[in-house]
Amino acid sequence: MANNINQIVDSLISINQVIENFRLQREKNELYDSNRFNPFQFLRTDEMGLSKILAFLLDPTETHGQGDLFLNSFLKFIGKHQFLAYKKVNIYREKTTKETTKENRRHDIFIEGLLDNKIAWVISIENKLQGAVDREDQMNDYAIDLKNYVSESYFLIYLPVFSNNPPEISISEKDWAKLMTKKKAMVLSASMIIQWLDNTIIIAPAVKQFCNDFKKFLSEDIMGNTQNSNELVEYLVNNDKVLFSALTVLEAKKSLYEKLIKMLIEQLKIRCFRYIELINYGFEFGENGTFNNKEYELYLGDEEFGVSICFATKEARDPYYGVYAHGDKLFDGMTKIFHDFIIQNNFDEPEGYYPVSKWFEDEYEVWDATVLSKIPSGELANYIFELWEPLLDIISKNLDKIKELKMENA
Repeated sequence: MANNINQIVDSLISINQVIENFRLQREKNELYDSNRFNPFQFLRTDEMGLSKILAFLLDPTETHGQGDLFLNSFLKFIGKHQFLAYKKVNIYREKTTKETTKENRRHDIFIEGLLDNKIAWVISIENKLQGAVDREDQMNDYAIDLKNYVSESYFLIYLPVFSNNPPEISISEKDWAKLMTKKKAMVLSASMIIQWLDNTIIIAPAVKQFCNDFKKFLSEDIMGNTQNSNELVEYLVNNDKVLFSALTVLEAKKSLYEKLIKMLIEQLKIRCFRYIELINYGFEFGENGTFNNKEYELYLGDEEFGVSICFATKEARDPYYGVYAHGDKLFDGMTKIFHDFIIQNNFDEPEGYYPVSKWFEDEYEVWDATVLSKIPSGELANYIFELWEPLLDIISKNLDKIKELKMENA
């Protein structure tokens, strides 16, 4: 057993050297081709931003100047050749559903094709590329709404990162399967968006470059395929000894994450011990969900309020931090308490059960090996505490007022 562990450790050391060599070579190459640069890092790429980009490409009247080139290639790609019969198209973002659904919703992207001044067909695209959570009956309501426009010629598209069907809460498995069988719906993943753009012959060089940057963004930032990871995979599959070691470590991945998070929590406990009043009140460290899964949350607080870190998507991506508060009275009260702080420090607008929240930035946007390797030294705990400290100071200062809000909230 000891010999096996030593062999694995030796292999990991060699893998680490390979990764370092990749890094040095990449830095050298970037001087000439800047292969990691992507202008999309300066654009709005949340759900609404990505919907805007897709709607822009699909709209024949937009300034890309390619006319119906994108739309027609898209209709062919999704197998809706019959929808090519149109005289005009209208494309909307955030189009409200009609009153016939039990709850008014908004189609992320809504396309209607007109023939003889009448609606001939409609398409709805529900964008989940940034991991937005499905709401109760959401996709079912969209399907009902589409039928109100045309009884037969409608198409509902679910757009997640990978090829996952909508969850049961959004539409029943049976109803989704029925729509798919009747060719009234499909799942369109990020990789399929890339395939569609690859299959589209773009004339204008500037637009072609924009689409190349968009495809790169989808592949790397949305799907997590980086040049570094691709090079490492190639190295591993072509080297039996290190491949065995890498696969052995992957088998222990869950335990490794659990150990690192436990270590991080213990480090944070030491740093937060100065807030003895909050601890005596009942503040404890806890977790909701499993690290590396979507909506994993690490918090210091109680069931009703506290500070936390939450990951909007799986694979430890898109983390944000802030103050959570459950219950309308408590939420509104905390929003007022933190009002000046939110404005002065450019925090996001109150949303969900977070009256105070802000996205992690730069290297902390994804908790990959670079970030997680900062746990043993305490560097990550220091960084998190620096973010939490002003929030905990305000909570501690206003604890009596918050207690009153909790009484009203009960």
